[in-house]
Amino acid sequence: MNTTLTRGALVLAAILTAACGSSDSGPVAGTLQVSLASPNPDDGAVMLQVTGDIDSVTAPAGLTLYQSAPSATVVRAIVTGTLTSGGNVLTLHVPDVGKASSYSAQVLQATASGTYAQRAVDGYSLQVHK
Repeated sequence: MNTTLTRGALVLAAILTAACGSSDSGPVAGTLQVSLASPNPDDGAVMLQVTGDIDSVTAPAGLTLYQSAPSATVVRAIVTGTLTSGGNVLTLHVPDVGKASSYSAQVLQATASGTYAQRAVDGYSLQVHK
Protein backbone atom coordinates (compact mmCIF):
# COMPACT_ATOMS: atom_id res chain seq x y z
CA MET A 1 0.00 0.00 0.00
CA ASN A 2 2.85 2.34 0.81
CA THR A 3 4.43 1.65 -2.62
CA THR A 4 1.12 2.35 -4.39
CA LEU A 5 0.75 5.64 -2.51
CA THR A 6 4.32 6.66 -3.39
CA ARG A 7 3.82 5.84 -7.09
CA GLY A 8 0.53 7.75 -7.11
CA ALA A 9 2.21 10.78 -5.54
CA LEU A 10 5.03 10.65 -8.11
CA VAL A 11 2.54 10.46 -11.00
CA LEU A 12 0.56 13.38 -9.58
CA ALA A 13 3.75 15.41 -9.12
CA ALA A 14 4.78 14.72 -12.74
CA ILE A 15 1.37 15.81 -14.04
CA LEU A 16 1.41 19.02 -12.00
CA THR A 17 4.98 19.82 -13.09
CA ALA A 18 4.06 19.34 -16.76
CA ALA A 19 0.99 21.56 -16.36
CA CYS A 20 3.03 24.34 -14.73
CA GLY A 21 5.61 24.23 -17.51
CA SER A 22 3.01 24.55 -20.25
CA SER A 23 3.86 27.02 -23.02
CA ASP A 24 0.22 28.13 -23.35
CA SER A 25 0.53 31.58 -21.83
CA GLY A 26 -2.74 33.03 -23.12
CA PRO A 27 -3.16 36.34 -24.95
CA VAL A 28 -0.05 38.42 -25.64
CA ALA A 29 -0.59 42.16 -26.02
CA GLY A 30 1.44 43.97 -28.64
CA THR A 31 1.31 45.76 -31.96
CA LEU A 32 0.07 44.92 -35.43
CA GLN A 33 0.89 46.90 -38.56
CA VAL A 34 -1.51 48.04 -41.26
CA SER A 35 0.17 48.34 -44.65
CA LEU A 36 -1.25 50.05 -47.74
CA ALA A 37 -1.23 48.72 -51.29
CA SER A 38 -2.00 51.51 -53.77
CA PRO A 39 -2.22 51.70 -57.56
CA ASN A 40 -0.87 55.28 -57.40
CA PRO A 41 2.65 56.55 -56.61
CA ASP A 42 1.54 59.88 -55.15
CA ASP A 43 -1.15 59.41 -52.49
CA GLY A 44 -1.44 62.22 -49.97
CA ALA A 45 -4.14 60.85 -47.66
CA VAL A 46 -6.31 57.82 -47.06
CA MET A 47 -9.39 57.36 -44.95
CA LEU A 48 -9.62 53.83 -43.65
CA GLN A 49 -11.56 51.67 -41.27
CA VAL A 50 -10.18 48.86 -39.10
CA THR A 51 -12.41 46.39 -37.30
CA GLY A 52 -11.25 44.30 -34.34
CA ASP A 53 -10.34 44.51 -30.66
CA ILE A 54 -8.09 47.61 -30.67
CA ASP A 55 -6.70 49.37 -27.61
CA SER A 56 -5.18 52.33 -29.47
CA VAL A 57 -3.82 53.43 -32.84
CA THR A 58 -0.70 55.39 -33.81
CA ALA A 59 0.80 56.51 -37.12
CA PRO A 60 4.40 55.92 -38.19
CA ALA A 61 6.85 58.82 -37.99
CA GLY A 62 6.27 61.37 -40.74
CA LEU A 63 2.55 60.67 -41.08
CA THR A 64 -0.31 62.54 -39.42
CA LEU A 65 -3.25 60.66 -37.90
CA TYR A 66 -6.82 61.80 -37.28
CA GLN A 67 -9.07 59.14 -35.76
CA SER A 68 -12.43 58.32 -34.29
CA ALA A 69 -13.94 55.21 -32.75
CA PRO A 70 -17.62 54.94 -33.73
CA SER A 71 -17.88 51.70 -31.70
CA ALA A 72 -15.80 49.56 -29.35
CA THR A 73 -14.49 47.44 -32.24
CA VAL A 74 -14.23 49.98 -35.09
CA VAL A 75 -11.60 52.65 -35.67
CA ARG A 76 -11.84 55.11 -38.55
CA ALA A 77 -8.71 57.02 -39.39
CA ILE A 78 -7.40 59.59 -41.84
CA VAL A 79 -3.68 59.31 -42.43
CA THR A 80 -1.89 62.11 -44.31
CA GLY A 81 1.66 62.54 -45.51
CA THR A 82 3.88 60.82 -48.04
CA LEU A 83 2.16 57.46 -48.40
CA THR A 84 4.04 54.69 -50.17
CA SER A 85 2.54 51.50 -51.53
CA GLY A 86 3.63 48.63 -49.33
CA GLY A 87 4.38 50.97 -46.45
CA ASN A 88 2.81 50.92 -43.01
CA VAL A 89 0.14 53.55 -42.42
CA LEU A 90 -1.00 52.54 -38.92
CA THR A 91 0.19 50.70 -35.85
CA LEU A 92 -2.55 48.95 -33.89
CA HIS A 93 -2.01 48.34 -30.19
CA VAL A 94 -4.01 45.19 -29.47
CA PRO A 95 -4.66 42.85 -26.52
CA ASP A 96 -3.68 39.68 -28.45
CA VAL A 97 -1.30 39.71 -31.42
CA GLY A 98 -2.09 36.04 -31.99
CA LYS A 99 -5.46 37.06 -33.39
CA ALA A 100 -4.08 39.17 -36.26
CA SER A 101 -6.18 37.29 -38.80
CA SER A 102 -9.39 38.36 -37.05
CA TYR A 103 -8.81 42.04 -37.95
CA SER A 104 -10.15 43.57 -41.15
CA ALA A 105 -9.23 46.86 -42.78
CA GLN A 106 -10.52 48.74 -45.80
CA VAL A 107 -9.78 51.98 -47.61
CA LEU A 108 -12.84 54.25 -47.61
CA GLN A 109 -11.36 57.23 -49.49
CA ALA A 110 -8.04 58.23 -51.03
CA THR A 111 -6.61 61.49 -52.31
CA ALA A 112 -3.69 62.69 -54.43
CA SER A 113 -0.72 64.38 -52.79
CA GLY A 114 -0.62 68.14 -53.14
CA THR A 115 -4.07 68.69 -54.63
CA TYR A 116 -5.94 66.22 -52.40
CA ALA A 117 -8.15 65.42 -55.38
CA GLN A 118 -10.31 62.45 -54.46
CA ARG A 119 -9.51 59.14 -56.15
CA ALA A 120 -11.53 56.00 -56.75
CA VAL A 121 -10.56 53.34 -54.21
CA ASP A 122 -10.50 50.50 -56.75
CA GLY A 123 -7.10 48.88 -56.54
CA TYR A 124 -6.40 49.95 -52.96
CA SER A 125 -6.09 47.41 -50.20
CA LEU A 126 -4.86 47.15 -46.62
CA GLN A 127 -3.18 44.25 -44.85
CA VAL A 128 -3.07 43.76 -41.07
CA HIS A 129 0.04 41.84 -40.00
CA LYS A 130 2.60 41.39 -37.21
